Amino acid sequence: MTLTVTKDNIFPKGYRGRLTEGVTYDERNNTLLWVDIIQAEVHRVFLDNIETDPNSNSSNSSSCHEILKWDSSDESIGAICLTNNPNKLIICSKYGIAYGDFSNFTIEYFFKYPHTNNIKEKLRLRSNDGIIDPWGNLWIGIMNDFSIGENEGIQPEGKLYRISIDHNNNNNNNNNNHDHDQLICDVMIENSLISNGLCFNNKGDEFYWTDSLTFKIWKFNYDKLTNKLINKSIFIDLKQFYPNIEQPEPDGLIMTNNGEIYTCVFNSGTILHVDNQGKEIERINIPANRPTCITFGNGEKNNEMFITTGHLQLNDKNVIIDNNINDNDDNNDDDLGGFLFKLKFDKNLNGQKKNIWGGKV
Repeated sequence: MTLTVTKDNIFPKGYRGRLTEGVTYDERNNTLLWVDIIQAEVHRVFLDNIETDPNSNSSNSSSCHEILKWDSSDESIGAICLTNNPNKLIICSKYGIAYGDFSNFTIEYFFKYPHTNNIKEKLRLRSNDGIIDPWGNLWIGIMNDFSIGENEGIQPEGKLYRISIDHNNNNNNNNNNHDHDQLICDVMIENSLISNGLCFNNKGDEFYWTDSLTFKIWKFNYDKLTNKLINKSIFIDLKQFYPNIEQPEPDGLIMTNNGEIYTCVFNSGTILHVDNQGKEIERINIPANRPTCITFGNGEKNNEMFITTGHLQLNDKNVIIDNNINDNDDNNDDDLGGFLFKLKFDKNLNGQKKNIWGGKV
């Protein structure tokens, strides 16, 4: 089965990014959030306002569309996560994790990654995809920064960190601000290429993790008591699903409550939907070669799908991102990377809800 998304599904109208990612739905205030990794921006759209006022379905409406942005040109944002305050987010940035606050439009670090103590690694690495686990801990992937990838190719220097609250206050990490919780940072996986989409099953005893340049989503058993990932196996190999594409890179993903996975396949213009055994259910075609992340929304109905994408010239900062679409142009050859898309279904998509960060905010 194949579904097709068109330019009519662009949402919100009038906005186009460079490398949009990390799309997140917050049912508490019916908002959609996402990042532009390269622009170091976090975006938030109030869906109620857009749906009741069609004229506000635009990036130019500040009442509907808010932006947090780092001032520093060396910053990037790989992922965002929800906290117990809907106006405050965990922002996984170049050097560590920060709080982003929409009430005063500030971003401030509260934890620096251990590798930033090494000058070489500090310069070479950045955050990529991340999630909050069922117990309130942050799992965040680290990979080569853009300049390293362009000049050297992506190197196996990546990591997957688990950042948790030290309830015994035995953490001696001097990077922590004492106004916040003492934190522990465990290295769960090392020597990865592009640590990407990740999730736990509902029981919390299975962990799924993407290393994009292996073209695979990996499956582990997880023991919370020992905090160990064991029994690593291949869940799906994207080369088997896309034999005619040279680099079908699995990117961001979402899991349903019954263990199905939707994964964006970078360089394919599709989203692959598989069952809990890794068997294909359907594909969703989108008018952008580089889908990056996916989430579900619309409250209890849970019947809307939101997709982020990357621009074909995302690495060329001299290219001005054009958000104009000719409504009278029926030519489907133009790549619409950088836009977000919304697709509505006549059924509940049964997606897992986002977990909340367990630390102080």
